[in-house]
Amino acid sequence: MDEKKLLELQAELKTYFDKAAEEKKTFGTLLDTTKAAIEALQKQVDAIDAKLADKHSGDPKEPTLEEELKQNESVARVMRDKSGRAVIVISAKNARRIMEQKTTITSAAVGYATTGVLQIDRIPGITLEARQVLKVRDLLTARPTTLPLVDFVKVSSPMAIGSPQIEASDKAQNAVTFTAASERVRTIATWIPASRQVLDDFTELAGFLNSTLPYYVNLEEELQLLSGDGTGENLHGLITQASGFNTGLLSATAGWNKIDIVGRTIQQIEMAKELQPTFVVVNPKDYWDMRLQKDQYGRYILGDPQGPVNTAALFGLQPVRTTSISSGTFLVGSGDPAAAEIRDRMEMQLEISTEHSDYFTKNLVAVRAEKRLALVVKRAASYITGTFTTSP
Repeated sequence: MDEKKLLELQAELKTYFDKAAEEKKTFGTLLDTTKAAIEALQKQVDAIDAKLADKHSGDPKEPTLEEELKQNESVARVMRDKSGRAVIVISAKNARRIMEQKTTITSAAVGYATTGVLQIDRIPGITLEARQVLKVRDLLTARPTTLPLVDFVKVSSPMAIGSPQIEASDKAQNAVTFTAASERVRTIATWIPASRQVLDDFTELAGFLNSTLPYYVNLEEELQLLSGDGTGENLHGLITQASGFNTGLLSATAGWNKIDIVGRTIQQIEMAKELQPTFVVVNPKDYWDMRLQKDQYGRYILGDPQGPVNTAALFGLQPVRTTSISSGTFLVGSGDPAAAEIRDRMEMQLEISTEHSDYFTKNLVAVRAEKRLALVVKRAASYITGTFTTSP
């Protein structure tokens, strides 16, 4: 083989080997790509196998806590009705997820009924403050009037008593004088401002105001019925017009106590020929001082405390225990309308209005309670007042 052919053969071999090397390189790249695709496909197959295994083992994917709350019928009912009770059962995985949080779960963290998950147990209504029982009005007769002034006529100088007369002679002439008296109707009232929104949103507040404002008007009425001084717009009260207790009826030698004073007061009214008393108004401290008084053998003077506390009468008088009268002071009197009566010009009224200052533009309302009445004491001497600490 000559040299020329040898060179040609060598060149062909070189071309063949270069081509083979190029094809090998291309095949290696294709092989690597195919291998990577197979590995990715295997991963997908493994994931599918895992899901199928979970399905066959009865362990489906757990819903999130949010999904559980949305799907809970009792929660949906409470959200719709704005009342009731919801029972929430949290799945094990969600429970573990919650418990694995770093923050400790408390009521403050979860929130209350307004913004959180947990509900609150709220007792309906509003718990009232301590209030005394009002009793004085019930001691007197009350009837309506349609006029602002109540007049009455009373005897100022009574007639003389009759006397034996000589037959066929002129009989002794008698005389009597009268005087007119009057009591003006007075107004007792109070009010409080409130926003219209709070009355709409807090329905219990409206009921609270409806009962509370009248109560404090009636409380002032009780104080006025007892101790009003008759000046300005004050009523002319029973204690103010009552006669003073005659301490000369007590005996310093024989001694005396609070029960004795009540008895001597009844004596004073009877000696004045006034109406028989029916009640005694005392502070609770003074009443229980009398009720718990014992004799030398340890027996309760007013009887054994076996029945209701209101059954322990004092010489037949109804004991009226109230803090509307000061401790140490008492009032004995009659509930007979001939002695005194209440004349009601206007019963209790509760009104709500925006007609005050700029309340209309501010969405505010004024809630007002008021009543109008007069106290007419016709026979002031039928009422005796005094103190338990006054010595004879």
